[in-house]
Amino acid sequence: MKQALVFPVILFVLALLATAQPKIINTQALAQEPTADFEEVIDLEPVATDAADATDSAEASPAAQVEQRIIERRAEDITDTTGETRGKLSTFLGENPIGPLSWHNFLQHAIRDAVSKGLSASIIVLLLLFPIIASIIAASRHVVGLRGFGIYIPAVLSVAFVSTEIVTGIIIFVAVIFASIISRAIVQKFRLPYLPRTAMLLWGVSIFILALLIFSSQMTFFQLLTINIFPILIIIILTENFMNSQLFTSQREALKIALETLFIAIICSLIISQEGIQKFVLLWPELVLVATVVVNYLIGKYTGLRLIELARFSTVLGQNNLDTPSQDDQAE
Repeated sequence: MKQALVFPVILFVLALLATAQPKIINTQALAQEPTADFEEVIDLEPVATDAADATDSAEASPAAQVEQRIIERRAEDITDTTGETRGKLSTFLGENPIGPLSWHNFLQHAIRDAVSKGLSASIIVLLLLFPIIASIIAASRHVVGLRGFGIYIPAVLSVAFVSTEIVTGIIIFVAVIFASIISRAIVQKFRLPYLPRTAMLLWGVSIFILALLIFSSQMTFFQLLTINIFPILIIIILTENFMNSQLFTSQREALKIALETLFIAIICSLIISQEGIQKFVLLWPELVLVATVVVNYLIGKYTGLRLIELARFSTVLGQNNLDTPSQDDQAE
């Protein structure tokens, strides 16, 4: 139990340190030393008014900074269909005209017509990128040997990390894993059936995330104050998968699978965030869809050792090659 808590605690602390920002403290000199050399009458009402305005401004500054942070994030977030990214992608389509309708560009014409009638280009890009992300996850499992919570959870987590930013997503991810471990240790004592036990786990995780957000508001961690509710709910879904994996494996092994899921989601989120990749799939959707099918077919036909297994047994394989007699030795 203690060993299983070490990894999420370390990741959680490192992520908090990465997002920590020093507070901005506004100070004013409110006291003046009276002297006997001046006999002017000082009107204190403007001073009091200025001090009150400064106090209100200081109190409103955290909320103003959060609002500004939200605006900046929405401008760069491809998952926000009303942000500036939608306008950038639509402008990019206008700057790259295509030829007349043909068999190899019919989808491009359909996409441009839909965008001109109001469909968000960001939605189209995400729909085209999602099969690519699924293919990467399949390759990481079938060829590389990385495990994870299926193919759906890492793919959805990668989109959530794009919305929350990677560091903020890691904080929420580690918090969910930590809360799941603590909640499971408590709920096990009640010996509840599966569904009530899962509901109790989600209750514990929700309370922990709520406490984390309240703590972030007190410490002015703006990265956590500006996230949307849907990425949080997506990451919380991980609780059930984490619990199910512990039914067949140990807690340490389940934690290892969760960390591999986190690694895959981070790689996929970095791919989704690349503006060049977004523009490419929007400009060549037919090529992207056909190439995705071909890549998945090749992945499915791969029957060799996974790369992780190859690295693990490299010493054994090398020893076997040395021990295997050559044809000349056999002839002798």
